[in-house]
Amino acid sequence: MQREPSIGHALERTYEAGQSLIVQRIDLLVAETKLLVRGGGLLLLGGLVAFVGWIHLVHGVIDGLAERYPRFAVELAVGFAHVGAAALVLFRVRSRIRA
Repeated sequence: MQREPSIGHALERTYEAGQSLIVQRIDLLVAETKLLVRGGGLLLLGGLVAFVGWIHLVHGVIDGLAERYPRFAVELAVGFAHVGAAALVLFRVRSRIRA
């Protein structure tokens, strides 16, 4: 003989489903965090390699141009080029945010 479900039984099932959903969300969050840490570590390593490569490239450009022009002028020009590029990127990012 099958009984009609009661409101108490329905509330109990709803509560258990909510708890199960919370546990599953926590498991998903842990898995996503592990992936993010792995990906973030690789991203950090890639960024570090790119930064060191950029420094070597700029140093080579300065050394190459210093053979023809005064070294202080080349270093100033490279420094101003970097400041100008950073200002341009900052300006473009801020203009996209405002739009």
